[in-house]
Amino acid sequence: MTNESSRTTPALDEAMQLFNAGKFADVISLASGTSDPALLLLAARSYAETGQYDTAGYLLRDLIQIMPGSSYLHSYLADVMEKTGDEHAVSEYATALILDPENRPALKSYARLLLGKNDLRGAIPSLRSLVRFGSDAVDIRKLMQTLTEVGEPEEAAALHIQNFGEDEYSPEYVEALLAAKEYQKAMSVALRGWNTVRELVYLRLDLEALAALDPEAAESAYRSALDSFEEEDMDNEEVAQIRFSFILLEKLLGHYDAARYELGLLLKTRTDPVYRLLEAELAARTNHGDEANTIYRQLIAEECGKDPDIADPAMQELIITRFKAFLDSVRSKEEVAGIISVLLSSYPTAVCLTQIGAAYEEARACTQARDWYYRAYRADYIHGGTAYAAFLKRLGEDRECETVIRYILTNITRAADVELVAGVVLNGKEAMYRIPKVMEQVLARLTSVLEKLSSNGREMLAVGLLYAAGDALERQDYEECKWHCLLGLDVMPCYPAVIKVEDFMQLLSQAKGRALAERPVLLEKNSWLETVADAGTEPAPVANLLDLDEREQQVVAFLKEHREATEMDLRSVLNTRRVTGIVNGILTKAAEKGVKIIEKRGVGDRGEIYGYTGE
Repeated sequence: MTNESSRTTPALDEAMQLFNAGKFADVISLASGTSDPALLLLAARSYAETGQYDTAGYLLRDLIQIMPGSSYLHSYLADVMEKTGDEHAVSEYATALILDPENRPALKSYARLLLGKNDLRGAIPSLRSLVRFGSDAVDIRKLMQTLTEVGEPEEAAALHIQNFGEDEYSPEYVEALLAAKEYQKAMSVALRGWNTVRELVYLRLDLEALAALDPEAAESAYRSALDSFEEEDMDNEEVAQIRFSFILLEKLLGHYDAARYELGLLLKTRTDPVYRLLEAELAARTNHGDEANTIYRQLIAEECGKDPDIADPAMQELIITRFKAFLDSVRSKEEVAGIISVLLSSYPTAVCLTQIGAAYEEARACTQARDWYYRAYRADYIHGGTAYAAFLKRLGEDRECETVIRYILTNITRAADVELVAGVVLNGKEAMYRIPKVMEQVLARLTSVLEKLSSNGREMLAVGLLYAAGDALERQDYEECKWHCLLGLDVMPCYPAVIKVEDFMQLLSQAKGRALAERPVLLEKNSWLETVADAGTEPAPVANLLDLDEREQQVVAFLKEHREATEMDLRSVLNTRRVTGIVNGILTKAAEKGVKIIEKRGVGDRGEIYGYTGE
């Protein structure tokens, strides 16, 4: 043992010196063939430093098998996974912090990764820990900014006073006061900052606070500030933001001509689509309809014609929606649909095709609307598919809606896409969550990617479980109600936006009060997660004898669940026109084995009709 230690220590010292000198290839060479975990860790870090992330990941996973309780190994692995874009990096950082809540590198990286994903609520606990452990001014202000953005400005302001005192100023403190509607105090702090350091951010915040208190006085103050900028020939992003705030104030006051003039100055050096949208709106409000029409059409051509890799679908949708609103004021719904169709049909993206469908739907031309929504579904089964499913729900075609949602959830792989679909189902005005099988599918899919969900995704899962608990209570299935409540409490994020612990407690209280007899659900085997995650994918037992391929299994599983389906139903499920051939293959295999699992039941408007006859 002593000899082994004496051989290892010099090698480790040498490897550390090489690593600190940036000689990563030499470290890798030195560690070759060793079983010393410390040397292997240095080798893994050296592979990562030279961009060989896959090899680094393999080494780190092997080391974690040896030392599963090492927070820092999980943290290093998360660093490597983050470099390769692996979604599991979040869960690795979380594991590192569960093992050691004071692992500061993991805390910083975890918070940074969540903020980069715009998971602001998820980042708050990590930012809190960083502030508690270090009280670093940068970390405190980042936490303040995040709290303000998630709608907790009072807490952000209190955090500033606790750490810096009321006499200190910062942009984050002023923004928290503005969000909390403490305009007088915000103006006082911002003015103190402006007079002390002469940074334009404080002037902008001071003017915004004044605009909230006294719009007329703010108009004069804005004009004075902008005049001084022009005299000094000053033009930067802060000046542009101040000018844009002034334009919005003029619009609020109804001074549209003055707003157009100022916006014209802004557009001389900037072409942000948001500014140009406002330009079109102001043109329409000042009776320059032709000019507004031209601006909208130019924006659509520019934004919808962009390469998909750099296009902004949200901006495209905003521009088209605003243009439709403009057209609605001067045209009939039928004319608007025709104009939108001609203008957008040359851009075969889900956004454009969906907007054409929406225009025809508003014109009550359901046949054309269905056609365009279906095209959007074919162009992009996620974004177009959710729009098509919502349209079907509005028509009352719940079964078709369920089929589309099933296809989407079966084929998506990214957690972000699962959250997107769940958001449409749970939050859309169509209330697709009221379709029981759609709700089951959404809960199953969210559960299957639980470790990769953002705080928003976890909250959606919690909301879905709350709905399920309420339904179980109505059915007088009190054990199921308890189980969904307890699971919902478990997955709920630390900073929920729309749901509270009390929502589950109320249902739990009702279930406990109504039950005549009950069993403790947590003591029984947890089979729910396993069965719901695989819902709809297991073929009927007799199908196991037939050596069915994946598509044939999907057909059998779908027919077993629905008992009957048309050729068009199965086309949607399989995303292929070869339904007849696939069904004939199943019938042939069943005949060879002497069993009967499905049958043909004639032909209807939607093609051949198939029924399930298995056990």
